[in-house]
Amino acid sequence: MTTGAPEHERYLDAVLAELAARAPRFSGELVSIYLGGGTPSLWEPDCIARAIAEIRATFGGAPREITLEANPIDCTQLNCARWKSAGVTRVSIGVQSIAADELVVLGRDHRFGDGPAALEHALAAGFATSCDLIMGTPTGRTPDLTSVDALAATAVDHLSIYELTIEDRTAFGARVRDGRLIPLDDDVLAELYEAVDARLAAAGFEHYEISSYARAGKRAVHNSLYWACTPFVGLGVGAASLEVRPDGSGTRATNPRKLADYYAGAPPDVVASTPGELRAERAWLGMRTRDGVAEADLPLDVVRWLVDERLATRAGGRICPSLRGFLLANRIAARIAEAL
Repeated sequence: MTTGAPEHERYLDAVLAELAARAPRFSGELVSIYLGGGTPSLWEPDCIARAIAEIRATFGGAPREITLEANPIDCTQLNCARWKSAGVTRVSIGVQSIAADELVVLGRDHRFGDGPAALEHALAAGFATSCDLIMGTPTGRTPDLTSVDALAATAVDHLSIYELTIEDRTAFGARVRDGRLIPLDDDVLAELYEAVDARLAAAGFEHYEISSYARAGKRAVHNSLYWACTPFVGLGVGAASLEVRPDGSGTRATNPRKLADYYAGAPPDVVASTPGELRAERAWLGMRTRDGVAEADLPLDVVRWLVDERLATRAGGRICPSLRGFLLANRIAARIAEAL
């Protein structure tokens, strides 16, 4: 999106037109609104306000959470006040790190205390808050938990902590290939993950999803809907939706990722799932959360394997992943998909 009010208004018009066209396919009360993907904090606050108002008018109900993803440098006192007036109730800030050397490696533009300042502004405005951190950024020095400790000592409600993902067709991938960037060893990353879990538990955070930690009562509502395969409608460039039919089958639709294609009305990419496929997806996604899945929803041999391998425990009729299970989540997902 280019800057300037006319382009902001044009994008809003396109989003609202999509809302009007697609909303009739979705029923039920509105639970949450999530303004994410790309950089929604660059969108004019007036456009954000109009989008929220129209979504609420279309679906009805009082959403439990209205989240805006934001870059640290966008979280000024003025912007926070305008987002609050627009109806936003929760801000998710892409802090990534508070260490200057890690931010340089990550190519981020907020290297001078912008992350902590952004959180301070969001908290002062009265938002529920979440911060993203990246774990395991290779800087050449011994990795530590400085960023985790610093944010845990604040009044932040929620932390999402991700391992740095390096894909071949990215600048990171090119730097790895030519030797300018050396990723951390898997064993080191596993030790970091375990250390983060222990440190945040001691600070009063619940490790409720593989990458997410929350204070009591502050789990992310919107993300939890994704993990449960609850139907949702996505609007805008690159947005994804899930439609679930009465027979248990589903359809995922992903909008074009180029703005010009979106404006031109290019159709979304659609992938259909059978009832069995969606059931398996719901199960392996559930095993990414501390609550796990109902034991009855898994084949007996899978349950036995999870328990015998110390990947999960039984608790009140549910199979709940252990920390080891979180570490080996991809292996669990593959086994469940194969069994179901």
